[in-house]
Amino acid sequence: MPTGVPKAAAKLPAARAPLDERVLAMVMAHAPLPEILKTLCASIETHYDGLLCSILLLEADGVTLRHGAAPALPEAYTRAIDGVQIGPCAGSCGTAAYRCQPVIVSDIAVDPLWADYRRLALAHGLRACWSTPIASEDGSILGTFAVYYLEPRTPDGEHLQLIAHATRLAAIAIERDRAQAELNAAESRYRTLVERLPAITYLAELGACGPWRYVSPQIESMLGFSPAEWLADPRLWIDRVHAEDRESVLAVEDHFQKNRDLFQAEYRMHARDGRILWFRDEAVMLPAIPDRPRLMQGVMYDITERKRLEDQLRHSQKMEAVGLLAGGIAHDFNNLLMLIQAHNERLRAALAADAPALRESQGIAQAVMRAASLTGGLLAFSRKQVLQPRVMDLNRVLTEVAKLLDRLIGKSIALRVSPAPQLWPVKADPGQMEQLIMNLAVNARDAMPQGGELAIETKNAEIAGAHPRLGDGARPGQYVTLVVADTGAGMDSQTQAHMFEPFFTTKEPGKGTGLGLAIVYGVIKQLGGWIHVVSQPGQGTTFEIYLPRAEAAQAWATAIAGSANVEVMPRGDETILLVEDEAGIRELAGDFLQRRGYRVLTAMDGVEALRIAEGHEELIHLLVTDMVMPNLGGTELARRLREVRPQIKVLFMSGYPDHPALAGADIGAHGTVLQKPFMLDTLAQQVRALLDQSAS
Repeated sequence: MPTGVPKAAAKLPAARAPLDERVLAMVMAHAPLPEILKTLCASIETHYDGLLCSILLLEADGVTLRHGAAPALPEAYTRAIDGVQIGPCAGSCGTAAYRCQPVIVSDIAVDPLWADYRRLALAHGLRACWSTPIASEDGSILGTFAVYYLEPRTPDGEHLQLIAHATRLAAIAIERDRAQAELNAAESRYRTLVERLPAITYLAELGACGPWRYVSPQIESMLGFSPAEWLADPRLWIDRVHAEDRESVLAVEDHFQKNRDLFQAEYRMHARDGRILWFRDEAVMLPAIPDRPRLMQGVMYDITERKRLEDQLRHSQKMEAVGLLAGGIAHDFNNLLMLIQAHNERLRAALAADAPALRESQGIAQAVMRAASLTGGLLAFSRKQVLQPRVMDLNRVLTEVAKLLDRLIGKSIALRVSPAPQLWPVKADPGQMEQLIMNLAVNARDAMPQGGELAIETKNAEIAGAHPRLGDGARPGQYVTLVVADTGAGMDSQTQAHMFEPFFTTKEPGKGTGLGLAIVYGVIKQLGGWIHVVSQPGQGTTFEIYLPRAEAAQAWATAIAGSANVEVMPRGDETILLVEDEAGIRELAGDFLQRRGYRVLTAMDGVEALRIAEGHEELIHLLVTDMVMPNLGGTELARRLREVRPQIKVLFMSGYPDHPALAGADIGAHGTVLQKPFMLDTLAQQVRALLDQSAS
């Protein structure tokens, strides 16, 4: 049989059928590409004597050909041409890939395309080479399919048909392999992205108990379940949803199944270790596949920290609103108490020492003091109380309060007081600190009706950085810490969320005003500190209060230490400008001062006061003014009067002081503040003290 002539039993159509079946079966089975190409070459070689096949693959750079398959070619030759660059004169294969068309070289020994590679081919006995580019469906070149002969040879039509068919099979195999490689790379990138997200991604069937097909590894770090555990139990998701959120989540799930739009829900879940986490769950419906369950693909974001910050913001806004309301109530209430107090003083002054009504008058005075204490608590909560802060030793206050606590808390509660040695000073109002400790002690007593232990201690604390355990207000610095701990009933999380709200109480009606902890909260915030609470039902409660360490020993006290003799009612003949928008208080205070010998000019607001001052040519020694008035307030009035009467002293009265305004009035240098309600005798003493200071 002549060389190069097909074997008698191997006709072209008969050769194609098993070739197609064998190669395509390997492609569908995702066999490795080198094995598929090797099988393709070997199958063709078995049907033609002297024919040697070679497949080269074009790299992504578009210029480099790499070895793909050549089962019958000498190994040394295949190694030598591995990495050849395509070009206009680069042998049969390099030129075919460059031209994007078949190249037929019948005699390598004389063809100029082989000038640079002739010696290499002839050394291995290769004389003819026909090469066809392997092209993808979009026309891009994937590589070359070549046929070598050991003697000069020109192809006939049957050869060309077989080569073209083999080239198409090679293209199918190469494209499928590259598509699979791209798919694997995309899947790897997607998996890497998914598994690095701070969220749980999933694929699940519809329904609350629909089986999950995939869940990302973050499920373990967030909820404590491995992906295998989660996928094995279809009920695990809905069972872990918080009971209070389950109904709303199921409603969203039902809507999603009916409308196929977008699944969006925020709900809590129980982690394996008992933690409760908030999640935002967003999912979409995947396209339907016939005879397959509908699937949803989604992402669960951990929004626990965001929810905590939202709750903190809402709580802060609510506390601010309640504080403003409390301050407004206290302002109006203090004006009423001031009227009651003043009228009662005048009534008592007119009574004989043995008058039966004197006792009732004293009862009125006591009721006024109790009501003033209540409004003082409201002002403390709203942080608008006039303070007398000074640098002080908290241990001293604690020691004095401890003397009263034994009788206050009863014998069934063991009291342990532990003042720290060499405690740093703090700047605070001693009276407020006493009230704060008493309020916490009373709360602790009420939490231990069957007895227990109350421990109060002080200590120095230096905070170097952020400490989430110490609460949201924690910040670096040096602090004096007051710790009040009891062994009582403790509080659940719901109670703790509301414990600082004014008028919130868990006590029976008539056994508490709900202001104790609200006052504590207001005082601590006003002093620039914060409070951290640790409590569990049945495990007691610990309050940790952090107050900034005082930097200087100079007090910021606003009260003037008058030298007036309390035993003798002070009098005078100076001119006083009295400004008060509450007519009753204005009349009572004006009449009272006139009875003490002073010349009193009265005005209902700042505008009228300025008009009176402009028309009064003589000296005005003292301005007595309310802080908050319509048209023109007390601080602005004082500022304007000082511009034209720099010698004038100022006595502020307030039922609702505003600290920025007080600071602007420079009280420490020019005046003082009387917090309503006050005794008229106190008014006389403060007036005399300021006038004497002016005279000196």
